[in-house]
Amino acid sequence: MFTIWGLLQLLKRYPGMVPDVDMMFDCMDKPRINTTEHRSMPLPLFRYCTNEDHYDIPFPDWSFWGWPETNLRPWDEEFRDIKRGSQRISWSRKVPRAYWKGNPDVNSPVRLELLKCNHSRMWGAQIMRQDWAEEARIGYGKSKLSNQCDYYFSLVKSIDLFFSNEMCTPPSSSADYEDFFSRGLIPLKNYWPVSSNNICPSIKYAVDWGNGHPSEAKAIGKEGQKLMETLSTDKVYDYMFHLITEYSKLQDFKPVPPSSAQRLCSDSLLCIADYEQRQYLQQSTTFPSQAPPCTLQPADRNVIKSWKQQKKKIIKDVEDMEKVTL
Repeated sequence: MFTIWGLLQLLKRYPGMVPDVDMMFDCMDKPRINTTEHRSMPLPLFRYCTNEDHYDIPFPDWSFWGWPETNLRPWDEEFRDIKRGSQRISWSRKVPRAYWKGNPDVNSPVRLELLKCNHSRMWGAQIMRQDWAEEARIGYGKSKLSNQCDYYFSLVKSIDLFFSNEMCTPPSSSADYEDFFSRGLIPLKNYWPVSSNNICPSIKYAVDWGNGHPSEAKAIGKEGQKLMETLSTDKVYDYMFHLITEYSKLQDFKPVPPSSAQRLCSDSLLCIADYEQRQYLQQSTTFPSQAPPCTLQPADRNVIKSWKQQKKKIIKDVEDMEKVTL
């Protein structure tokens, strides 16, 4: 529902500019179009994430327009609160440990392994299991993202905590779930990579390094925050616009709605939504833009290849440093 709402808002934001397309969208997490199996004929499947081993086309996930089940408001509104929360406690007063809070029961081996790292003295980490049913019952008082900015290090791979001005340490295996903005993340510049193959010792190494190099750790946190400050909802719409426009150029037919198609507009979607969903959707309503979409730079495979190689080398260098120390 929220993904369709985002598409409807895109049409409203750039009226008459979005081309007709025929898109197949999968609303699940894991990529499906494997590069080995589908190399001869890659199927154009859109979803919320992808990786190097898959052809799936990354699209902004629904949470930019809100996620009622987790009390996550539309991104611009959530952003303001998270940024205020990050400024509530000075860097020197933050807890010098790694912190993660989430739901491990989502068929994720990395999250289950992460639970084993919940020992502040042994691994320098505090790992919290999130019970969303209980949070909903008590009014989400303990899960508010703006209240989770009191630690030096956040074990995350999402937009939601980069504003905490902490040094973020996402497990490197989270590249298996790379979203549309992940290529902008540079290890040791705006986050610290953690190895999922040796996750607890890797977390400890990151925490020890950060505590031993507080000014450098603070700089990484600031760079992470600076990067995510550029990810406004305006930029999300621009990404969606250019993605759909470029995709439409590859179609050699005129898209025509099939007879079984269901026509949706903002009003009809609001009618389908329940009361709580409707509140979130209405909060993220957009208006026609006074400015055109940003200019898309020419594609350069060599730049992208060099960028990816650089990131892999830095991650490998960190893993080598860990081996020497551990």
